Amino acid sequence: MNLKKNKLEKKILVVEDNEVNQELFKFVLEEYSLDIVENGIQAVEKCKNNKYGLVLMDIKMPKMNGYEATREIRKFDLETPIIAVTAQVTGDVEKKCLNNGMNGYLARPTENSDLKSLVKKYIK
Repeated sequence: MNLKKNKLEKKILVVEDNEVNQELFKFVLEEYSLDIVENGIQAVEKCKNNKYGLVLMDIKMPKMNGYEATREIRKFDLETPIIAVTAQVTGDVEKKCLNNGMNGYLARPTENSDLKSLVKKYIK
């Protein structure tokens, strides 16, 4: 039972529409179980049907952006940490992320070690 719980806690949802960035997440976070979707609509559905230890959310995506997806997820899940990982680096982006229900923000480009450190902060 402990193994199952440990694996569940290590499951991460990556919400990213760029295929190169998806591959980067797979490479950097290879020790974790990842589900990867390419838009906010898919992210909401995945979160309704699965339990994740962490959601890494791009902000600018087709169909439903990261802010909208986070607001929808927060309607039924207030516990799962959602972190924005985005190239949008204007001064108010972090505040906007927090105001829309995200737990934090990581600006891209980022060092692989920074991404790993962020994940380890949420996934024990």
